[in-house]
Parts: sequence; structure tokens; C-alpha cells
Amino acid sequence: MDKHKRFGKKIEIQNDNIKIYYNLEIEKNIKKIIKNLLKHEIYNVVLDKSLWNNDKFKNYLYSNNINIIDGKWLKKYMTLDILNYIITKKQIHKEETEIAITLNEITEISIEIIKNLAKQYKKLVVVTNHIEKLRKIEKEIQEKEGILIVVTNNKNKSLLKSQIIINMDFNKEVLNQYKIYDEAIILNIEENIKIDSIRFNGVIINDFEVETGRIELIWRENYEKYRVKDLLEANLYARDTFKNIRKKLQKSSISIKSLYGNNGIINL
Repeated sequence: MDKHKRFGKKIEIQNDNIKIYYNLEIEKNIKKIIKNLLKHEIYNVVLDKSLWNNDKFKNYLYSNNINIIDGKWLKKYMTLDILNYIITKKQIHKEETEIAITLNEITEISIEIIKNLAKQYKKLVVVTNHIEKLRKIEKEIQEKEGILIVVTNNKNKSLLKSQIIINMDFNKEVLNQYKIYDEAIILNIEENIKIDSIRFNGVIINDFEVETGRIELIWRENYEKYRVKDLLEANLYARDTFKNIRKKLQKSSISIKSLYGNNGIINL
């Protein structure tokens, strides 16, 4: 319990979590923290809001293979919640909406998202370079649900009519090869991507924040100092199925609070 002599001016210990207080504007303090994190095999950290502007500290963490929990893992599991938030705010009618999902890597998460979307929207377009790999999923959805999805990679037509695009993992170079509906809402899951076309006048969503329900977050007594989604991700991160993670989120009454684009908070 005398770890504060090694870590910083003050620490708190709760279960397997250590909270460290330190002045990290000073480089020697940063090096000392990094050294001790590695010594004690701590490879995952949650930063308070002020430290997200400390590029020097973040770069030291990244260069030493220490993971900064940033909500990106959580975003995949909350894609459907973010989408419902958009639909509600924009008063969009699902039965009149064409939605597209762009992906290269076909995972359990992307397959479950596709299945959920196919049940809700008038038309679902799946844009991928791996069309043959998705044929089985396309056939399964049609046979079990009686729902037809479109699997394509046509750069001129695939995204031209889609009002909402969920970009799972296309990078900027790939996504900008496609003709995109000028007023589209694009939700980036992996990378923060801008559209180069000067005609594009839509909305690009890169980030989000949540409101917590009944879940007990790490360091809940001081959680206002942190990005809540980061604490939530630290709480939930596990090797588990998409359905099980979704159940935990729903049981805990987690909801979307706000969305962020290239220029800050987005008012839909």
C-alpha cells in the first residue's frame, strides 16, 4: 500500500484498479510513470479529460505499447444505439430509408450488425471487396428472415442513394473512390475520415459520448472528470460475443448522450 512513493504524489487502489495523481506536464514525471507502469505490467490506462490534450504523454504511452482506452472498441458494440439516436433526432422513417455498411474485414460483429439492420430498413446495401465471403450471410438472411440485402462493390452506384452509411473499416483512400450521396450521414467506426468531394454536404460522425444507467463504473465517485465512454469500455472490455456485450449494455440502460464530428459536437 506504499505504492505512492513509486507512482506519484497520490494513488488510490480499488480491486485491480490503480488511480494515479501526478503532474504530467513535466517530462521526467512522464518517464517515471511509464517506467512504473511497465514494471508493474500495467498495459491499459484511462485518461482524465485534461490529459487528452497532453500529446507528449499520449505519445510516450503509445510508443511503449500501453493501450489508451478511448471508446473505439465500445463504439462497435454501440453502433446500433448510435444509429437509433440519429434516426430519432432526424425523425427519419426506417421504412423509407436506404442504409449502407462498408467493410473489408468480415467479423462476428459486422455480421450481427448486418442482420439487425436487414430487419429494420427498407433497403440494406453491403459494400465490400469480399463479395463471395458474404454470399453465405446474404443467403442465410434471405432464407431465415425473408429479407433481401444487396451485396456489391460498384464504386459508381453502391453509395449513391444511401442516406446513412456505416463505415466499418474503409480507410480514406478507399472510401473516397466511391460516389457518395451528397447529403449522406456517415458514421465512421474505425477511422476518422473526411470526404474529398466538394459537393458533399452531409454529416460525418467520428465519436460519441454516453449516459450511464445502473452500471457501476470504475471510480464512479469522480467519473465527471473522465469521458464516460472510456470508463464504460474499461468496465465491459472482454473477449465475449456480440450478443452478450449487447445484453450487458441494455441491462445497464446505457444511452447515447452526444455525437462528435470533425469540428466538435454535432447538432442533428
